[in-house]
Amino acid sequence: MLESIRKRRNSAVILVAFAAIILVFIFWGVGPGGGGGDMNTVATVNGESISVKEYMNLYKREVDYYRGVFKEQFTDDMERELNLKQRAVDILINRLLAVKEAGKQGIKVSDKEVQDTIKAIPAFNNNGAFDKELYFRVLNSNRVSPAEFEKSIETDLITAKIREKVLRDLAVTDEEVRDRYLKENRKISLDYVSIDGETLKKGIDVSDEEALAYFKQNASRFMVPKSVNAFYAFAPFSEFAKTAPVTHEEVSEFYERNKAQFETPAAVKARHILVRPEPGSPDGEKARDEARQKIEGILEKVRSGGDFAALASENSEDPGSAQQGGDLGWFQKGIMIREFEDAAFALGKGEVSGVVETEFGFHVIKVDDRKDPGHTPLKEVETSIRKTLGESKARGAAREALAGLDARVAKAASGEEMKKEAASLKGVRAAVTGFFTDREPAPGLAGQDDLKNTMLTLPPGQSRTVEAEDGAYLVRVLERKEAHVPEFKDAAPEVKDILAAQKGSQAAQEKARQIVERLKNGEDLSAIAASEKLKVESTGYFSPVDGFMPKTGIFTGDKEGLFELSESAPNFPDVLVNDGRHYVLKLAGASEAPESGLEPREEDIRSRVLAEKQEEVLGEWLNGLRQKAKITVNQDLL
Repeated sequence: MLESIRKRRNSAVILVAFAAIILVFIFWGVGPGGGGGDMNTVATVNGESISVKEYMNLYKREVDYYRGVFKEQFTDDMERELNLKQRAVDILINRLLAVKEAGKQGIKVSDKEVQDTIKAIPAFNNNGAFDKELYFRVLNSNRVSPAEFEKSIETDLITAKIREKVLRDLAVTDEEVRDRYLKENRKISLDYVSIDGETLKKGIDVSDEEALAYFKQNASRFMVPKSVNAFYAFAPFSEFAKTAPVTHEEVSEFYERNKAQFETPAAVKARHILVRPEPGSPDGEKARDEARQKIEGILEKVRSGGDFAALASENSEDPGSAQQGGDLGWFQKGIMIREFEDAAFALGKGEVSGVVETEFGFHVIKVDDRKDPGHTPLKEVETSIRKTLGESKARGAAREALAGLDARVAKAASGEEMKKEAASLKGVRAAVTGFFTDREPAPGLAGQDDLKNTMLTLPPGQSRTVEAEDGAYLVRVLERKEAHVPEFKDAAPEVKDILAAQKGSQAAQEKARQIVERLKNGEDLSAIAASEKLKVESTGYFSPVDGFMPKTGIFTGDKEGLFELSESAPNFPDVLVNDGRHYVLKLAGASEAPESGLEPREEDIRSRVLAEKQEEVLGEWLNGLRQKAKITVNQDLL
């Protein structure tokens, strides 16, 4: 199954990552230029950089997706098999190539298309309607400016248009649908025999010479990991918080001493009108002059008493605010681009700016209201300060108690004596771990990686205090055994078992291949099974859509020719292996799909066949773009 998923991950549809797929990654920093500010480059395409930041954001998103699908079954090995790091780079390269090709073909997106797309995104909708305040709040919380986000949406729509153009003439015939239906719904039943390698290994003898030679060649496989036996004492912060109450005087003193952290920054509530130069214009300077003339005309209307909100709704080319009369809501410094922000914060309440030019066009800004910088009153932050001071006092008291205990346990002769010393401290509990390794942690250390790693690296006879979220630990290593290759006599049973299992699997594979050959020569499966003391079993009927072969657990999605077995060619030519068993298969019966079943499945099949065709065409198109492009990937960063 993993192999099937891995193959699917290579598909052109996934790698091109058009439209909706890219929208999923917007809030993870994937957008034009990688969200800005990151000079580290993971790849270049015709001299244009793909940043490490956008690569890592996309890679993390993919890992999180598969971890969510497979839960605890998602391992490092599975991640490597899926090759997610390379896939993330390929998605970004293909997307950039697609955008550049669209530009060459003159494909553009209007402001209204961008606006309509943003309004349709559920994350910005409240009770089924676009919520401007929610829009800005979500962007702000993800540290994405409206201009950056809108540019990302524009890019995604462009890639969707070029994709549509590439796939425009594709169609699926009725005959293709019928053939796929018949293929997918043909059911077969197989007779089979299975040879268990584990059973065969029981009769296999492995000599000391063989085992010793294997042991020498694979010594690292039998390495005994480093192990330690340690004492630890745990002081919960909750216990020591009881002995360290916080007074009102301490709260007030903290507030005055740290008043800077309770500052409330200046903020403005503003509107704007944006006019952009015509995108893609052959005469960029003329388009810029025309945009400036238009915004200057709007500014004259504002200064002559025109309603700013009405003029914004009528003229602004900002899809995120135009329909709200240009309203941007409240924002602090650091949210908007520099030129816009400087102009807005220079205005008083009710004032209107002159023409402000930014990389997005020309703006006129009106400040509806503003808040000057100040401080949050003590009464509003007293609870949080009291909590902070209480936690700090509890930590200090716990560390002090453990420091005193450390001096006493240093004189103790054994772990048991150390535990007795710890028992004299109220609220502190102590234990001796017994020998444990990184692979097999002590039971009491579950989820405590920092504590476990400290024990594994601390020299014997030394102590260290380790803070966790809920308390502090005093750690002292009692004994250490370094990683080492064991003596052959100690590893011999494991070595011989491994070699016997290998030989058993090889024997099972060879026997299965011999049976396949005998079937090719016309022998009967039942007769062969009787002579080999094997049992003939039957899968029962199943089809490709089932995905797995009944009773055997074998994944069938990548078994070419399995469902094409017939009376004239009933023997499956390959030995299939699953869970240590080797299977020889022969067709027992076939049931063709009824024609009457086609109609209710027709549209579903048509859409799937079309998707496969689209995948193939997109793959060829992208490969063509990649062959013409100069692409370099920094493999050291993957």
